[in-house]
Amino acid sequence: MGLGPGASLISARALPQSPHFLLRPLADGVYVAFATETGAATCNAGIVDLGDATLVFDTFLTPQAGAALRAAAEALTGRPVDYVVNSHYHNDHIRGTQEFRGAAVIASEQTRDLIATKGAEETRWDSEVLPQRRALWEEQLRAATDPQEQRELALWVAYGRAILESLPGLRLVLPQLTFKHRLTIHGPARRVELIALSGHTPDDVVMVLPEDGIAFLADLLFVRMHPYLADGDPDLWLASLEDIERCGATTLVPGHGPLGTAADIAQLRRYIAAVQETARSLIDSGRGPEGVLPIPRAFRRWGFSRFYAANVRFVWERTRAT
Repeated sequence: MGLGPGASLISARALPQSPHFLLRPLADGVYVAFATETGAATCNAGIVDLGDATLVFDTFLTPQAGAALRAAAEALTGRPVDYVVNSHYHNDHIRGTQEFRGAAVIASEQTRDLIATKGAEETRWDSEVLPQRRALWEEQLRAATDPQEQRELALWVAYGRAILESLPGLRLVLPQLTFKHRLTIHGPARRVELIALSGHTPDDVVMVLPEDGIAFLADLLFVRMHPYLADGDPDLWLASLEDIERCGATTLVPGHGPLGTAADIAQLRRYIAAVQETARSLIDSGRGPEGVLPIPRAFRRWGFSRFYAANVRFVWERTRAT
């Protein structure tokens, strides 16, 4: 989707800068913040000018990155942030929320409950386990010789460092406004539709901008990155991809990776099907999920490669239990 005449009031060169993310305009008043590989953001986020209010979609992994996102949103729209949307409960999408004081935080009813329970559990895990995990990643990075492996391990080392540095001042924020299926916010410049789907987690909110043909899909779409299946339901994820295709958006903002298109939805569908088929094949042959590598050729150069074995194990265990 290209920008029309005069679409971006602020040129790409003049966009606010941050070590945590790169801003790109998608339409007049609509921006995506792409997480940098070694910053403290981890996921992609969105900034939307509704005309009389400013909305931020997802708030990154850390308060540090969240504060930079808030400052960017205020600079781009000339007003404080009015709404924050938490797409789902995972740490990399919610931990910057504490920096948006005064904004109304919105999520689905189930996501609010999951932030209060699993979000808190994840914070405890980070405090107790992540120091050892980070040390392991650093050791693996020092020993790595493959450029792709080095790049990926550097990402995980940065992820661990960002979390551990942020934990002392971290405060989980529970959303104040919740909805069950769909919520529309109307502004003079545009409306946004928040739709509760599922698959990556029990509840995943996507944000559609109908007039702009843009959809922020959070982690229901990974582009050239292995998705993480083990907190959700692959079959529901496939159904959600069909719902996304029906929304009519042509510019798709993933939770991780570059901008996507319908072709990336099709590729993600093939990935999930391939993992399911691999798990079924292992079960049929009486084998366990250990040593399932190599990764299929079509997905071998994707980021987050360590998710592949975890995904196969999850689907293997899930399939055996049914």
